[in-house]
Amino acid sequence: MEAPTTRMGKGTINAIRVVWVDSMWTKFAMVVPDDGCSRLAVRIGPNRTPEGQDHFLVGDKVKYTVVLDSLGAFPRAQELVKAGSRTA
Repeated sequence: MEAPTTRMGKGTINAIRVVWVDSMWTKFAMVVPDDGCSRLAVRIGPNRTPEGQDHFLVGDKVKYTVVLDSLGAFPRAQELVKAGSRTA
């Protein structure tokens, strides 16, 4: 069995949505990749800083990791981090 392949991506958050997953509400950031690929959803959890402010906002530039399983499973995006200033 081969190890999963990973690749890094960059994009901009264009929406934040709350979705019912595994019997609980979960926040996802909808990211438009800079390379022009389809928009992707990345789970962001509660999305709060220790001070109680939103950590991710619409318009934030972000980096993420995409994991491609060797068994042909659907790619997963994870490890969303801010990558720069917000767009206007």
